[in-house]
Amino acid sequence: MFEIKDDFLDKDHLQKIQDTIYNVDFPWRIRQGTTPNKKDSYFTYCFYNYYSPQSEHFNSLILPILEKLNAKALIQARSNMFLSDLFTKSGFHIDYPFKCKTSILYLNSCNGGTDFKVKSKTKFLEAKENRLVTFDDIEHRAVTSTDSSVRYIINLNYF
Repeated sequence: MFEIKDDFLDKDHLQKIQDTIYNVDFPWRIRQGTTPNKKDSYFTYCFYNYYSPQSEHFNSLILPILEKLNAKALIQARSNMFLSDLFTKSGFHIDYPFKCKTSILYLNSCNGGTDFKVKSKTKFLEAKENRLVTFDDIEHRAVTSTDSSVRYIINLNYF
C-alpha cells in the first residue's frame, strides 16, 4: 500500500524549501492535465529529469531528501502547485509505466491531498505540512483544497 512519515524533514530544510518555492519570483511552468483528455491544469517546476539536474536548487533542496529516502537512482523530481480554482480532482494515474517508487512531500497543510485507489476503493490522505507518503505503482490523483487556494508538493520518482 503506502507508507506515511510525518515530520519527515528537519525544520530548517523544510523552511529552506518553502522559502524557495513560495517566493513570488519562483519560475513555475503551467502543465495541462495529469492524464490524457483532462483539463486539470497545474503548475510545476522540474528539479531533475532526463538523467540530470534541471535546476540550480537540486543539490541544496532535493539531494538531502533523496539521501534520507536511500534512493539509488532518480527518475524525476519536481514541485507541483495546485490552484483550487483550476480543478477539484485530477484523473487517476500512475506516474510511470514501469515499476518504481513515488514519494510525495506535502509542503503545506490543507484539506486537499491525494486519493489512492487500493483494491478498487478510494483512500484519501490529507495534505499535512512535512508529511511524506511513499508508494509503488498505485493509481493516485491530486485533490485540491477548499480551505486554501494553493497546495504545494514535491513529487519524487526513483528506484
